[in-house]
Amino acid sequence: MGITAYEKEVSPGVKKTFYHVYADSINKYTGKRTQKRKRGITSLPKAERVYRELWSACREEKPEGLSMKLWESLIDHYFGYIESRQRSPENPNGFSYNLIRKKQSYARHTEAWNNRHLELVTPQFVTAYLDEQEKKGMSRLMTNEILQFVKTVFTYGVELGVLKANPFTGMKARQVPRRRKQALTHEETNKLLGEAKRRMHPYYEIWMLTLSLGLRRSELAGLKWDDIDWKHGLIYLQRQWIPGEGIVEVLKSRTDRVVSIPESLISFLKKMKLKATSDFVINIDCNSWKIGQQAKVLREFCREIEIKEVTHHQLRATHITLALIDGVPLGIVKENVGHAKLSTTDVYFRSAGINMKGQMNGLNIKVPQDSDGKTIPFERIK
Repeated sequence: MGITAYEKEVSPGVKKTFYHVYADSINKYTGKRTQKRKRGITSLPKAERVYRELWSACREEKPEGLSMKLWESLIDHYFGYIESRQRSPENPNGFSYNLIRKKQSYARHTEAWNNRHLELVTPQFVTAYLDEQEKKGMSRLMTNEILQFVKTVFTYGVELGVLKANPFTGMKARQVPRRRKQALTHEETNKLLGEAKRRMHPYYEIWMLTLSLGLRRSELAGLKWDDIDWKHGLIYLQRQWIPGEGIVEVLKSRTDRVVSIPESLISFLKKMKLKATSDFVINIDCNSWKIGQQAKVLREFCREIEIKEVTHHQLRATHITLALIDGVPLGIVKENVGHAKLSTTDVYFRSAGINMKGQMNGLNIKVPQDSDGKTIPFERIK
């Protein structure tokens, strides 16, 4: 304990004992060692109390500038933080440009709160606000995105030390009606690929690889020939191509992934390799790829050949659904497509009704069969 006694002459010939208190600790907000001192304490019990107060202040005192009261001040600090850590070649694990742009769009929906005290931005207030936005036509998907953004900002406030707790912790997403995952059937898939090959569609190879491997668009665009283990039929994913950023040496999950190649695709890939002019497996200059219109191209082609209209991302959903229908274990599909949770893959399993197929065949209810009817000539009917 940093308490030192010293004597001081308080009047001619009269000395009195005083105490000098010194305390230091690591400040939990800055991570730096902070020191505080106080002299002139008149008794040891007071000095011990002052020491505890100073030690606590060293540890708990918020640096100047962190006393945020309004939503606007916390939002500004948050964006200052993520923008200073935007992804770059020097910082591949930073926040992506597209993610920052999305968050900025969500923040624009909360500008009406700018002068609102943080203590008044409560779950009840936000819920009522989002309800009102939905009445004006905002989708449930968007209000959920805004809610998640608010949660993130409050979590940041707690980590920064301006808030003691996040009132949105444990608050669930707003309920959204669950719809069946849109995916092609085996017959539709075969027709799509067959017609694309016959017409020499420039996206034929891209659609084939997406349906066979289940890769995200960004992962497929970042795939190099050197990432393929031909001997063992495996692909080692380790980078992605992001519009506006180019090649990023990290996947969405921040973890490299191993993908199994269907045996039937090996010869297809080898033929592609023979005519390759780049280190990359696909040519991202293909038609509308760079401007994000690949979904429109696919929908128009599906309409033309008269099959269910799907987006490019729904080809990945088709891969997952058909793999499960064809008996590939749920856990293998999860690992192959890079889902963080098994429950995410299970949604496709249940959406396709695979778990229900044939389960009611044992129901012992007899359906009355129609007996052969008696034919009555028209001329006999009066």
